[in-house]
Amino acid sequence: MPARAPYMPIATVGLLALLTEHGHEATAYWSDGPSGVSTLVIEVSLDVPEVAQLIADAPWPQLGLLTWPGGKWSQGLKPTLKGTGEPAQAFRDLVKSAPPLEARLLRSILTDGVLDGDGIPARSRLLRGVKSDLSSIAKPPKRVTADGLALELRDGPDFRSGESGLGLGLVPEVQTFGGTTGPNASTVGAYSTLLYLLLWRGIMALPPVPVLRGSRRAVGGPLVTAPDVLTWPRWRIPVGLRSLRTLLSLGAIHEEKLDRHYLTERGIDAVYRARAVPLNNMVAVFRWGDPVFS
Repeated sequence: MPARAPYMPIATVGLLALLTEHGHEATAYWSDGPSGVSTLVIEVSLDVPEVAQLIADAPWPQLGLLTWPGGKWSQGLKPTLKGTGEPAQAFRDLVKSAPPLEARLLRSILTDGVLDGDGIPARSRLLRGVKSDLSSIAKPPKRVTADGLALELRDGPDFRSGESGLGLGLVPEVQTFGGTTGPNASTVGAYSTLLYLLLWRGIMALPPVPVLRGSRRAVGGPLVTAPDVLTWPRWRIPVGLRSLRTLLSLGAIHEEKLDRHYLTERGIDAVYRARAVPLNNMVAVFRWGDPVFS
């Protein structure tokens, strides 16, 4: 997984979150390998097959466990809440009555900060091209096996053909949380099982925040510099889940002029930035990031 891939920090957070939730101390950092290529190192007491088994066995959000307004859910949170009369209160009630894992899923997609004047979610965390934030979580990849995940952990993501929209995107940084592509942004309808699982875990471990952009409120994660710009760091010091979330949330990485001394003091040796590239009038994706500090 290259450091310039915008999905890299999200997937890393997802893996650390899963390990931490199950009581395994784990850290992540970037190191130069024998060939001089930077490699992401995950330090944990488990071996690769054990980590893969943990990912395969981890519980998955079940939409059927939620008490939906009107007794059912639509393809996304916005259309599901829109017809309730009081969408904001309906969302809060939905979260309050949800089991812990499902509540975390809901909070990772939407926050009160994006409700418009009518109390309806103006936009969820899933930015361009995705309205089916619920249907994509409802149909995870089939035939998930620990052996297959172990191969991807060792050798990198294995992209396979699949339905467009599966996993709400997957690459890069879940494509602005947009349509599904494979290793190349022009390839629609491909996914990696490992990235699908880890990216959703990462999204759930990085709750969105409301941000004001012009006259419109939207939702952004820590990598969002602007609606069409993502920025993320590469770090050289071993960090656990909490420290990594702090690193990703540093406002300094989003500045137009970066303070190198400030960043290097915090173990950051590179910062990458990517701008969304439209595939069509519905979907834009982020491709590999360009180094703005290295």
